[in-house]
Amino acid sequence: MQQIFLTPFLKYKYLLFQLIIREIKSRYKQSILGYGWVLLNPLLQLLVYSFVFSVIFRFPTNNVPYSIFLFIGLLPWLYLQTAISSATLSLVDHSDLLRKVNFPREVLIYAVIIAKGIDFLFASLIVVPFLLFYHISISSTAILIIPLIFIQIILMTGIGLTISTLNLFYRDIQYLINLLLMMWMYLTPVVYPLSLVPKEWVFLYKLNPMVGLVEGYRSAVFNYPFDTGTIIWSAILSIAIFILGFITFKNFEGIFADIV
Repeated sequence: MQQIFLTPFLKYKYLLFQLIIREIKSRYKQSILGYGWVLLNPLLQLLVYSFVFSVIFRFPTNNVPYSIFLFIGLLPWLYLQTAISSATLSLVDHSDLLRKVNFPREVLIYAVIIAKGIDFLFASLIVVPFLLFYHISISSTAILIIPLIFIQIILMTGIGLTISTLNLFYRDIQYLINLLLMMWMYLTPVVYPLSLVPKEWVFLYKLNPMVGLVEGYRSAVFNYPFDTGTIIWSAILSIAIFILGFITFKNFEGIFADIV
């Protein structure tokens, strides 16, 4: 299975590269601001959420300015949201390619995840001026963001493989996915701290794999104590979702061209 997974990165790396470039360019084609939307979109959301949840409703954030607290959770969430939304449509949008070219179809999903990852890296630059403004120094534990992102990529790829396959058979999925992502966001401590979740619901709440990841990002940046058990659960569940998604995708791959 490892060899099958690595094939797109080794044998089809040129195709993967071209699909990544196409994904990046097509998103902002004929747009006045172009790639500036990568920065503007999270910035606008930050301003709206900051006003609502730091002026109208005040959340305890352990003496961290709410805008910074929010951004550390919002940026990886936006990465997940945009990656899964685009991955859902990836097979349908490349129907001509599926019919004419023989290649591992999962390349389409990987291209989306990587392209949105580049967006994520650029959007992360917005954090820097906020850290300077509030005189917040980054802890050495921030290096642990790297394995956390890697776990999130595994999770997103597994979901992308599954959802893109389902959407090929049932096109309602592409309309439902945004609603599900919105519900998922409010079940994840992105705009509010985990401490607000009632104690009797915390165990069930932490079954959500993004809970461990979002809390892990904040622990890494602000040097909070890590909830190691929840992060390990997120990693295990992410790997399981990826394996299930990959098997599902490959089982139906042979009939993709007939369905699109």
